[in-house]
Amino acid sequence: MRMKKSSTSAEDLVPPEQKFPSARYFQIHFHFHFQYLQEIIADLHLQMENANQQIAELQRQLQLNHAVNDTPPHDFGKKPEGCLERG
Repeated sequence: MRMKKSSTSAEDLVPPEQKFPSARYFQIHFHFHFQYLQEIIADLHLQMENANQQIAELQRQLQLNHAVNDTPPHDFGKKPEGCLERG
C-alpha cells in the first residue's frame, strides 16, 4: 500500500480569503481603469473636433478656389463631353 506524500507549498499555507484580491482592490483598480479610459475618450474627442475643423477649413478653401477660378467642382460620376464609347 502506497502512502501519499503530503506536499505543502507556500500556496497551501495562505488562507483562502487572501488568495484572491478583495472587492476593494477591484473597486480601486476599475476606478483608475475607467478614469484612464475616460481621459483617452476625451482626448480622442478633442482630436476628432480638430480634424473636423481642419476638414471644414479645407472645404472652405476649396470652394473659394473654385469661386475665384470660376471652375465647377469635379463630378466624377459624369462622362466627359465628346467621350467615345467602345462598342
